[in-house]
Amino acid sequence: MKLLEEVKLLQDIIKIYSPSGNEKKLSDFLLNSLKNQNFEVEQDREWNIISSIGSGAPYVLLTSHMDTVSGEIPFRVEANKIYGRGACDAKSPLAALLSAFVRFKNKKFKGTLIFAGVTGEEAPNSRGTLELMKKVKADFIFLGEPGSVDGITIGYKGRLLLKVLFKGKASHSSSEEENPVLKFIEFSNKVIGIHRGENLFESLSYSPTSIVAESESNVMPSECRATIDIRVPPGLSHEDILKEISKYLDGEIELVEGVDGVITSKNNILVKTLVKAIREHGLSPKYKRKTGSSDMNLLVRLTENIVTYGPGDSSLDHTDGEFIDTEEYLKSIDILESAILEIFRIASS
Repeated sequence: MKLLEEVKLLQDIIKIYSPSGNEKKLSDFLLNSLKNQNFEVEQDREWNIISSIGSGAPYVLLTSHMDTVSGEIPFRVEANKIYGRGACDAKSPLAALLSAFVRFKNKKFKGTLIFAGVTGEEAPNSRGTLELMKKVKADFIFLGEPGSVDGITIGYKGRLLLKVLFKGKASHSSSEEENPVLKFIEFSNKVIGIHRGENLFESLSYSPTSIVAESESNVMPSECRATIDIRVPPGLSHEDILKEISKYLDGEIELVEGVDGVITSKNNILVKTLVKAIREHGLSPKYKRKTGSSDMNLLVRLTENIVTYGPGDSSLDHTDGEFIDTEEYLKSIDILESAILEIFRIASS
């Protein structure tokens, strides 16, 4: 694929607004794009797009997500910068992986290279990746998420997404009845300080993202509902954290999503391969550990040979200022191509 075609692919992908649950249009675009280049491709029931080249072991999976958070951003190009929803998270990594995959169409290698564009990563429980894991083999996985052209993401925190309900009794605000809002505050004060590490990545983080307790100004509410997003550092089980905080809860709790953190060794063969490729392209590799979570938290169940890589500034994720630099994007494709070739060489030697 020529460089201009790879940039056009990126632009076309960014132009298609695809928030979680509405990925079908982008899924159809990727399906037709691969079909038009004579690739065998599958679109499954979750709108995942799966295509492969080669046969047999080793199986190398390239995967990233098609969906974005909600909130459309007008598409525009200014010099080398492309703006639009998902330009960073994660359509530039998605396009980079797809472009690297296409470059292997006429290459000779021993094994199977798989590309998968998945759905639902920005929504709880990553429905697309869970479906993908039922049907693909993977000895090595390159996951696409923004981390900069010279960045290698080796770790993500786990997640507990909870809905909690605190009950009281509707009454005059001057009464001594139990106030469910105060119950929520008391619970929060107990949880917010537990498992503090030396830095944010090593610490449990507690973030209420929605609180509802509607009432008149002089009427105590009968209930307080909250959504709480807790990020769990690797080494702590999300199940154990749930049990621990449940002891502090004077109310009801619903688990929406629970996943453990993940950390990959710097000595992992994929990490070493990316380090080599980044240096070969004139850059100094940087290791990154992210305080959010990603599909890496799930895909590690397929193989521990997993790493996250992709162009883009992750500080722009989910913001209205998302953009990608096309030169960074194109260099990331070159780096991925080199790393993938090296993995096949090592695995077949």
